[in-house]
Amino acid sequence: MNWENNLAEDKEAFVRAVQKVKNDAYRVAFCYMNNEEDSMDCVCNAIEKAFMNIRKLKEPRFFKTWFIRLTINECKMMLRKKKKILELSDSLYEDSKEASLAEILDLKKLISKLPEQDRTLIYMKFYLGYTLDEISKIVLLPEGTVKTRIYVNLKKLKNELVLKEV
Repeated sequence: MNWENNLAEDKEAFVRAVQKVKNDAYRVAFCYMNNEEDSMDCVCNAIEKAFMNIRKLKEPRFFKTWFIRLTINECKMMLRKKKKILELSDSLYEDSKEASLAEILDLKKLISKLPEQDRTLIYMKFYLGYTLDEISKIVLLPEGTVKTRIYVNLKKLKNELVLKEV
């Protein structure tokens, strides 16, 4: 892609790059913040930092990974400032038309008990559609670790849901 070569010099190329990743960045921020306004603030702060530090990006083809990482860091910084407790948003379950309200609430409650990073990994994999490789680059963990954490937590969730049904 030609625009990748010009990110540091060309403001329009930077804008195009941000346009391509802004929706994914917002979804990740929303997973952390569980709040529309705070999520937008984090993405906007990430855009500002990306613009100010674009020359530090050594490989423009990794802009998306780098930008998502900036967004996550902004979310963590804001959470530290506000000392919020994270929960997954109800919007994660809008697409689930077959599940009953009780099942959705049970699942939400169980997922909210997971550690912050594990919730994020599950959200990125199953709600945002990232591959394990993409997730590992964004969260700076080995791909095997990401895969293990996701599937160990899914197994725990499944077992807890089965126990609740009995």
